[in-house]
Amino acid sequence: MTKSVEAKRAYSTSLRQEQAQVTKNRILDAASRLFVDRGYSSVTVEDIAREAGVAYQTVYAVFGTKLAVAQAIIWSSFRTEGIDKLMAEGRESGHLGGQIRVGVRIARRLNERFATIVRFMRESGDPDLLAEYQKIEGLRFEQIQAQLKPVLAKGRLRKGVSPADALSTIWAMTGTDLYNQLVSGRRWTASRYEEWLKDALLNMLLEPSNTSEDK
Repeated sequence: MTKSVEAKRAYSTSLRQEQAQVTKNRILDAASRLFVDRGYSSVTVEDIAREAGVAYQTVYAVFGTKLAVAQAIIWSSFRTEGIDKLMAEGRESGHLGGQIRVGVRIARRLNERFATIVRFMRESGDPDLLAEYQKIEGLRFEQIQAQLKPVLAKGRLRKGVSPADALSTIWAMTGTDLYNQLVSGRRWTASRYEEWLKDALLNMLLEPSNTSEDK
C-alpha cells in the first residue's frame, strides 16, 4: 500500500470521526433543550431527532435509548474547559482558603452548565435517572475529598469544625440546589453567587485570624 493511499484512508477515517462527533453533539444539544423545556418523560427519541435535524434511526444508532442520551448529557456537562487547570491551581495553593476559593470557582462553572440538567433529572421521576444523580453526587463528594484531604488537617479550621464537617459543608453548599435557589429562584447573577459562596465558606470554616492569610 502506497503512502498516498494510507494518507487518504487516514484522512477519510478522521473526517468520518469528526462528522460523527458533530452529529452526536447536535443530538445532545437538542435533547438537552427538550428535556429542560418539556421534561424528560414527555420527550421521545423521535422528538429529539426532529429537534436535532437527523433521522430517528440515527439517534438509536448513536445512543440506543433515550436514557443513554440523558446519561451522555449529564456526564458531558462535567467536561467543562479549564476545570483541570483550576484543580491544579487549588492544589498548588497549599492551604484550605486557596482550595475553597478555587473550589467555588469550579462550582460556578459546573453549575452554570449542569444545574438545569440536574433539575430535569430530579423532576423526571425516572428511577434510572435518579440513580444516576445519586452516582454523580457521590462522585462529586469523592473528588472534593481527594482535593481537600492534604489541607484539611492543617489546623486552619474554626474551633469545633472537624475536617469531616468542613468537607460535608463544602460539598453541600457547592451543589446545584443552592445555585438553583439563588440564581434561578432569586435571580442572582453567577458572579454574585460565586463571590457570596466564597465569603460564606471562608467565614464559616476558617478561624478569623487565618482567613485573610488564606485568601
